[in-house]
Amino acid sequence: MLNSKEILEQTGISRATLNNYIGWGIVPKPEVLPPEPQDGGAPRIGYFPDEIVGRIAEIQRLKKDGWSMARIAAHFGAPPVAAAAIEPDPIPTGPARPEPTRQPTPRPAPEQVPRPPPPAALAIEPRRKRPPVLADVAVLVAGLQHSTAIWTELPPEEYFELINDIWSVADPIFRRHAGTHGKHPADGMVCYFFPSATGSYLWNALAAAHEMRDAMRRVSKEWQLRKGWTTELYMNMGIDEGQEWLGTFKSDRDVEFTALADTINQAARIAEFSRYGAIWATKNLLGKLSAAERQRLKYGVRRKSSDGQHVLVPDVFSNVRRRARHPGGSGEGSSDAVLLPIAEVVEISTAPVR
Repeated sequence: MLNSKEILEQTGISRATLNNYIGWGIVPKPEVLPPEPQDGGAPRIGYFPDEIVGRIAEIQRLKKDGWSMARIAAHFGAPPVAAAAIEPDPIPTGPARPEPTRQPTPRPAPEQVPRPPPPAALAIEPRRKRPPVLADVAVLVAGLQHSTAIWTELPPEEYFELINDIWSVADPIFRRHAGTHGKHPADGMVCYFFPSATGSYLWNALAAAHEMRDAMRRVSKEWQLRKGWTTELYMNMGIDEGQEWLGTFKSDRDVEFTALADTINQAARIAEFSRYGAIWATKNLLGKLSAAERQRLKYGVRRKSSDGQHVLVPDVFSNVRRRARHPGGSGEGSSDAVLLPIAEVVEISTAPVR
């Protein structure tokens, strides 16, 4: 087994990077053992298995190939949200030594991927004891349309490659708009947007969905060229806002961020009704935008005209029950969501209104 100092010497990475890898769950936490005689007066030493050197080399290779940390975490079977919301535990080291007198300006390690911080109420609590907190949040849920049919059509390795491609496209979009990944029961996506000083969390959720829709068009075209098929790939999206109970689940190796309340369930049901990559948002969310932000949106509901064509009626809302009878809806849904007012967000202006 190797201690952390030997790991850093053999791999050339920084201690911050090693901490980051542990936080992502792609490197195991060290096993704390009694010190050896050569360790001096160290109260405890953290040891890693020898094969960790090969694991770190593989991680570095994937990063050079352009893989995001979320994609690498999925590749190694680690939870994708561990590093997004929870700061990793410090690595036990050898004897305590005085720090150098110079104090450089703190900055993130080059290898460390910037992540949006969790709500302050979670961040300030001790790692071992974080009570759940009730926080304002916007939730974006996205699901791959006809995922079962696509799974049936593609070889398993290509299907997982497709999902990884989608994740690699989505991850920087969510990070750019201060989103935090959540857990999804299947191959879809959940992203949380919290209030912050850098901008409107409600607008961030809408902007991320709009950018994700455009990115999926490129992914779809790439796979059409690759496979020679006519299948269109769509991520159907639902967005809601509200308050969620935020907390953590901890096992021996991993810490996972999670949220438990109605907002995510409602966003998921809206995403189920969405079709052909449409973005549907609740009346609550759109109503809480500023007047200037609403001017940057084109939203409404498509109605059938006298000639049988579906045209967009702007600035109106429908509900899930009515959309279930629409050809674009799935016709399924739970009874507690059927009266939720929603509208389709068709366009978003990237230039702020003056």
